[in-house]
Amino acid sequence: MKKNLLILLCSLSVFATAQVTFTRVWERSDSAFTASALDANKKPSYFDDANTRGIAVGKINSNNGMVDRVFLVSRNVQGNVVRVLDINTGADVKSLNMDATVISGGGFPISDAGVTEDGVLLVSNCTHSSSGPYKIYKWTNEDAAPVKEIEFVSGAARYGDKITVTGKYSDGTARIYTIAGAALTNYKVQYFEMEQVGGIWKFKQTPSELNTSITAASSNFHQFTPGPDGGYYFRSVGLSNIQQIKSDLTANIGNTPFPTVLPQGGTAPVYIKTVGNFDYACYLQYGSNANYAAPANNKIQVVKIDRSLGITSATVLISSPSFGKIAPGNGAGHVVVKHQTNGDVDIFALSTQNGVSRYRLSGAEIGTDVRNVTNNSIKINIVDNNIRVDGASPSSIELFNTLGQKLTSISNSNTLNINKLKGIFIVQIKSEGKVVKTEKISL
Repeated sequence: MKKNLLILLCSLSVFATAQVTFTRVWERSDSAFTASALDANKKPSYFDDANTRGIAVGKINSNNGMVDRVFLVSRNVQGNVVRVLDINTGADVKSLNMDATVISGGGFPISDAGVTEDGVLLVSNCTHSSSGPYKIYKWTNEDAAPVKEIEFVSGAARYGDKITVTGKYSDGTARIYTIAGAALTNYKVQYFEMEQVGGIWKFKQTPSELNTSITAASSNFHQFTPGPDGGYYFRSVGLSNIQQIKSDLTANIGNTPFPTVLPQGGTAPVYIKTVGNFDYACYLQYGSNANYAAPANNKIQVVKIDRSLGITSATVLISSPSFGKIAPGNGAGHVVVKHQTNGDVDIFALSTQNGVSRYRLSGAEIGTDVRNVTNNSIKINIVDNNIRVDGASPSSIELFNTLGQKLTSISNSNTLNINKLKGIFIVQIKSEGKVVKTEKISL
């Protein structure tokens, strides 16, 4: 008994020092399927070429009320399609109505997407040469037809490879950021803002500009994302450096490779949160040139940035496994962040030609130290090779090893099969996404 108690105490000490965990919720890729042999992990056929390039995550109305979804924008041999994925499993649910009388024109009819905070999906076309005008289409319901929201005479400039959507449609704070390839002087970032017309909020048809004087290469895949303190992050696919821009646009902060060991080849970072004196962000590393297909690439990188030094100080905090070894066409792909009510952060990643995934970031370092929650009314029992929860209706049961790594989980069930596991583990119970109990168990 004393020996078992000593082992238990040592194990708890190790677990308590685990500062951050990064666990896969679901993934559809060659790598995930090779590792699991599960059909749910197979890479979809629409990743067979390099033209599924847009990803967005958010709520949208449906015939059954508001639902959380993942949207993938494809312009490949299977047609111009916005696919809707189940946010909890990654499974295909449906495709959106692509009314050809509404969606037409441009070099590519659809290209990228974003979702407003109040559930309006916005999808851009992609213009190039003389293929304008630049258009944005709107869906307010996943079961409805699209509406043309913006039509801008773009001339020969190339718009729409990447867009960033912020704010709410309902109160007029929504913005759509875009950069017109190599056509603009000083690479001014353009954005479409809203105005009231007859008491109704609508997007203006002509963009405004942020004169950031950013340094950019001749490339069509510029990405511009919100950063900490009202500022921004920027990356040109043709450059190895990430730029962090102050909110007043007066200067860059630590304009340097991101991090210094990163080869050319990665998306613009997406800001996660600030904890203490550190900012946290994530991006998709896809490699560079001959290194595109290296096993170490095509993965999510989470980075930690000292606020006093800016992006110069960026270091990799944790990474996902590689999604696969295929070089994504033109560096296409991106990440999207979704915050959970308990402080965890879900990161959704699209690596073109390699797959799509959802990972969960949690732990004390990012302000989600939820491992010591006691609730005596909730009981955890071991019954017939299962963990059974009594006294609650869990939204999830999660099992961790003593290093803080999640081994298995189940949603919306009060039993979790433990597959004859032996040793010391941590069980975490969530109700409506919030942690209501954690407990150590010995199997």
